[in-house]
Amino acid sequence: MKKRYPTKNRVLLVNITRLGDMLQATPTIAGIKAENPGCHIAVLVEKQFEEVCHVIPNIDEIIGIDLGFVVRNLAREKDGINDAYEYVSKMVQELREKNFDYCLNMSSSAYTALLLSLIGIKRNGGWTADDEGYRVIETDWARLFATSVFHQNRQYNSLNLVDVFRASADVDMHPRNLLINVVPEAKEYAQSLINEAGFTNDGPLIAVQAGASQGKRQWSPSRFVKMIKILTEQHNARVVLTGAAKERSIIDPIVEGCQSANVISVAGRTSVPQLAAMLSLSDVLVTGDTGPMHISVAVGTPVVSMFLASALGFETGPYSEGNIVLQPVIGCGPCNPNKPCSKPECHDMITPELVAHLAMARVQGEVREISSDLADPRGVIVYRSRFDSYGFCELVPINGKSNDPFMRYRAAYRKLWLDDIGGFEVEGPRGGTSLKVLGEELHGLPEVRQCAEQGQCLMDSLSLYVRDKATTALQFKKINEEISELDRHIEELGLSHGPLGALTRMFIFSKENLQGSDPLDLASQMKGIYQDLERRCRKFAEYYASV
Repeated sequence: MKKRYPTKNRVLLVNITRLGDMLQATPTIAGIKAENPGCHIAVLVEKQFEEVCHVIPNIDEIIGIDLGFVVRNLAREKDGINDAYEYVSKMVQELREKNFDYCLNMSSSAYTALLLSLIGIKRNGGWTADDEGYRVIETDWARLFATSVFHQNRQYNSLNLVDVFRASADVDMHPRNLLINVVPEAKEYAQSLINEAGFTNDGPLIAVQAGASQGKRQWSPSRFVKMIKILTEQHNARVVLTGAAKERSIIDPIVEGCQSANVISVAGRTSVPQLAAMLSLSDVLVTGDTGPMHISVAVGTPVVSMFLASALGFETGPYSEGNIVLQPVIGCGPCNPNKPCSKPECHDMITPELVAHLAMARVQGEVREISSDLADPRGVIVYRSRFDSYGFCELVPINGKSNDPFMRYRAAYRKLWLDDIGGFEVEGPRGGTSLKVLGEELHGLPEVRQCAEQGQCLMDSLSLYVRDKATTALQFKKINEEISELDRHIEELGLSHGPLGALTRMFIFSKENLQGSDPLDLASQMKGIYQDLERRCRKFAEYYASV
């Protein structure tokens, strides 16, 4: 893989948002350690997530930041603003004194970018900010992350975000799973909860995570009840419902609905280490796209995971071999995570019978194929997770041929990014693609490519103007207007032709992250960005034709 900063000595990893995000960083942390023996890795994390860092291997230093304290003081105004300023200033000074030589910012927030610009770490693999406070994305992989989560482009991405961040940190060597330490004391506690449950069944122990981060991503309690009854009554299973204390309003009705001695809830009774231990004792976890899903993967317990509403398995699916992902096929999915849904019809496409069947099948071993009669691929695609020859996680459908209209685009983009920014030798044609593919199947692509060629010509003209002392202000104004209009047209083409959005968004992020002030150098950088767009258009067409 092509690497920007292959060697690292003192690393700061910024990941201050959620439990799952911290776990998803573990292959990157382990990879940095493996490729840089003896390097020091510090993690900057929001104080409320410090607990999980203590059971993650390969972390040398945990630095907690209390963003809540800052926000509360800013809200106080007057003296509060001074207190917030002093807190942040002290944090910045302490981080500067640690002399980090590399930073990977896995949080895309503006305040972390600004914080890192104040610290002044020279080499970065994620987001930072320039001297004027504008966000800067240094690497192509980090730009790909920003491109892929841009809502219009999500359906065209097939690269797990764990791999995107790992590649952004130049990591080749990495475990093919997430990592967390199971503490012996926590395991003893989890076993005691199982022992005191009074199960009358003696079949597999199946964990169920019913809660989710959003209501629209949460399967209904009635479906969970029906699925659990199938497991306990037909398969002799024992069921443990996991969750936080705040999820009891969801979980308690499920336990009551089951009316079984073989169903218990440990919601609110486990810390993160104790939950990890409980999942390590389980045979399988049934869940949505949740933090516990990532914990289960990290302890080696397989998952059957439902990706509902705004959740997309290709982005944040379980990062290890042999897990099951259910993704409804619906025109509005994945929906915008920031908007509510009054009628989540995607939930109706996954039946309790299907989930129960998959859970038991996974308990009995690897699931490589299921009948399309049980799971009609026109309504829900059942995927199995695996790793490709390049070490990147991928999802493979196992319930027959799907009518998913995005599948071919995903495959082409996957090859494009692995080739173009990863530097891998990817199988595919070289040496031209038919006009039929360019013009009829990939609408707008020839025009985007022509714009990229036009942009290179404009950059050549701009360079000549810069060198010519006789160039007038009016000439500069005219060519800058032409460049701006061209860039607007490229962006509009990406917005109006959905499959091209990832190409044009990568172009936009690259233009937004130009560095320096020398006019000739900037013109050269801009020409390179247009060349990147032209090359990627050509490769995308070739890979699309080969799928």
